[in-house]
Amino acid sequence: MALAGHSGAGKSLLVEALLAATGAITRMGSIADGSTVSDSDPSAIHQQRSVTLSVAPLLIGDVKVNLVDTPGYTDFTGELRAGLRAADAALFVVSAIDGIDGATIALWDECEKVSLPRAVIITKLDHPRADFTAAVARCQEAFGEQVLPLYLPAGDHVAGVLHGTDASHDAGVEAALEDARGPLIEGIIAESEDENLMDRYLAGEELPLADLIADLETAVARGSFHPVMPTSAETGLGLAELMSLLTDALPSPLERQVPPVMKPEGSALKPLTADPDGPLAAEVVRTTVDPFLGRVCLVRVFSGTLREDSPIHIGGRGLADRGHEDHDSDERVTHLYSPVGSGLKAVPLCVAGDICAISKLSAAETGDTVSDRDQPLLIETWNIPEPLMPVAVEGLSRSDEDALAKSIGKVAAADPTLRVERNQDTHQLILWCMGEAHAEVVMDRLRAQGVKLQTVDVITPPA
Repeated sequence: MALAGHSGAGKSLLVEALLAATGAITRMGSIADGSTVSDSDPSAIHQQRSVTLSVAPLLIGDVKVNLVDTPGYTDFTGELRAGLRAADAALFVVSAIDGIDGATIALWDECEKVSLPRAVIITKLDHPRADFTAAVARCQEAFGEQVLPLYLPAGDHVAGVLHGTDASHDAGVEAALEDARGPLIEGIIAESEDENLMDRYLAGEELPLADLIADLETAVARGSFHPVMPTSAETGLGLAELMSLLTDALPSPLERQVPPVMKPEGSALKPLTADPDGPLAAEVVRTTVDPFLGRVCLVRVFSGTLREDSPIHIGGRGLADRGHEDHDSDERVTHLYSPVGSGLKAVPLCVAGDICAISKLSAAETGDTVSDRDQPLLIETWNIPEPLMPVAVEGLSRSDEDALAKSIGKVAAADPTLRVERNQDTHQLILWCMGEAHAEVVMDRLRAQGVKLQTVDVITPPA
């Protein structure tokens, strides 16, 4: 599940609260920077803002849910889109005290185009200025009328809109539930395959709760109905109900289509499914360089099973114009990990639908396909935004120039939104970035490689 939303909406805090609620971490605040692949990236948090995606596995009963926390700042849209590729549904996190920015609305529209299932999580309900009703109204204005609450805040707990009356609720809560129940039932019925359901409801028939929940799950999986959940990471309000939503209402990998695949030369292959026994098809969604583990790749497995000590094929296509040349290599999985808290736990395998980390790969880049060495294939890449801000960089000395030339490849391998260009006329090294914040992060990553550098004015080539 990918968490999306504006910077400051409370995504990372919500992830920590869910991990603490399930015992995955001992306390809130024990994940220092949200990075679950490598703590060596100095820019994982930049000016108190998450700039990379991270993955936190959540065990709810016997169901594993991978929470993919994505950056909320627009300069790091590439990380966000990679997170969406790794997920089967999106949780839009909206603060109960703030508005909804245009970037979040644009992202919702992108998800709408591909029918990605979505739910809305209202956070910060412990804040004195929090207004759940107003927040729901803002969501409906921004995202559409099919955004409706499943639960309402009721003091120190939440009350289910579909669950009928409860003597423990005061008159105000019961009135609010009654007002919300009709639109919710009608919204569910509108997406139902049972054409007689609306007639039964309008005739005054009491519809079975089990039938409504079944139709709700179908509508959510189709991406045509979007439940709203009230929460507070600080107090734990609504977290148990949110975990039930994650396991019961949002789709599993088996219910989602695998991205299109093709042979390395470009010819199409038949669609794959999330079958652990199928052909191996996985994708690198994040790359970091760890001083001890080397290059560490976060990988979403769509089909097949990735096993420790198995031969694999790494393939990348379509980003040559950004300085990422097409490449193919055969390697071996020496170490396979599952992210746990802020560390890594060695595992023997990773099945279709899961996310894992592979260390010590020599040539893999973010966006690359991981497949079987004897049956190589390519996954159609996600939509990568075009960088529009040029930054000219140079080393402070000749040795720094050499170090810069060696390090830029490592940094570019982790960031498909970064375009590297050596201008043939001016001989400047130009890094095309998504914005000022992105440029600062790129500079930090180069300096962390030991490169002493400076930015200079971009020279306009002669006409």
